[in-house]
Amino acid sequence: MKPDSHPLVLVAADDDAVRQTLIDILEINGFATVSACDGAEALAFAHRDRPAAIITDIQMPVMTGFDLLERIRSDEVLRTTPVIVVSAKADRAATRRGMELGADDYITKPFSEDEVLRSLHTRLEKLELLNELDSFAHTVAHDLKNPLTTLIGRLELLEMLLGSADEAKLRKNLGEAVKSAERLSGIINEILMLASVRRQSPHCEPLDTQATVTEAIDRLEELVKRTGATIDRPDTWPAAFGYQPWVVHVWTNYIGNAAKYAGPNARITLGADENADGEKVRFWVRDAGPGLTAAAQEALFVPFARLPSLRVGGHGLGLSIVRRIVEKLGGQVGVESQPGRGALFWFELPGARTPGAFAPFPS
Repeated sequence: MKPDSHPLVLVAADDDAVRQTLIDILEINGFATVSACDGAEALAFAHRDRPAAIITDIQMPVMTGFDLLERIRSDEVLRTTPVIVVSAKADRAATRRGMELGADDYITKPFSEDEVLRSLHTRLEKLELLNELDSFAHTVAHDLKNPLTTLIGRLELLEMLLGSADEAKLRKNLGEAVKSAERLSGIINEILMLASVRRQSPHCEPLDTQATVTEAIDRLEELVKRTGATIDRPDTWPAAFGYQPWVVHVWTNYIGNAAKYAGPNARITLGADENADGEKVRFWVRDAGPGLTAAAQEALFVPFARLPSLRVGGHGLGLSIVRRIVEKLGGQVGVESQPGRGALFWFELPGARTPGAFAPFPS
């Protein structure tokens, strides 16, 4: 299994053969690497490059692997970095000391490629989960607090206005309370969807795209009416494969964002293009709204763990989940936009002639 991106791994070992073997294993399998010949150099490189993980030998000059591990775990910036210890020492005392100092795993020489990769992937997946849990806490605190505060405030005002003859004020506060409740419901549904995507590995199925899009638009009925948006879609769609409940969520997010951010009475166009060999279908949602700068586009679809510091308007958690869904279905997501010239959000799914289209999706 190769990583989707190229996470950087720091390799620390004074033995040239061991160090180069680890570098070769990692680079062949899609990782970027930086190497150090001793613990002190490794610590300096770790501060400079902030690697996704560190693989270190124990016996090294200047600073041993154990000393390096101890320094990393006491460093506020580096302390959560996964560290895998590699050594010829297979005795229990060495293993116990490494674990006491905070090693995430312990591999003895001679090691195999599978052993190194399995350990590294497990450590990185665990770190991703921990980061997501931390981000989840921030998201709940941030995203739920504002609409909840508004809802409580509007309900208190409604209570004060009960018995008054000012029906206009009553209706205004009631409408704001309903909007806040809907926002709370939407956030909760997004969080539940995120949990579902992480937990499930459904099988690929032929999609009824017309029905899928119709269901998404039905879910957005109130929003479409409120914004005055018009939605154009084709009568037929190219064949594609996916998991319909998840794909409905993707369409709902894309169309809903277009209705919310493209301005009043927006004209939203839906479509799809099949590539030449029929192995991929690109579905898209186009609007003629204000568009997005290049910097704003880079902050879209960010991993969930980076959401607290990267938000573009109301985009954030929803697009992070869209990315997670589509990548788990074997596709990609993206956006094409220029300021003042609208935006086109797209996602790709396996097409009719994709090899192994009926295989279960990877977890």
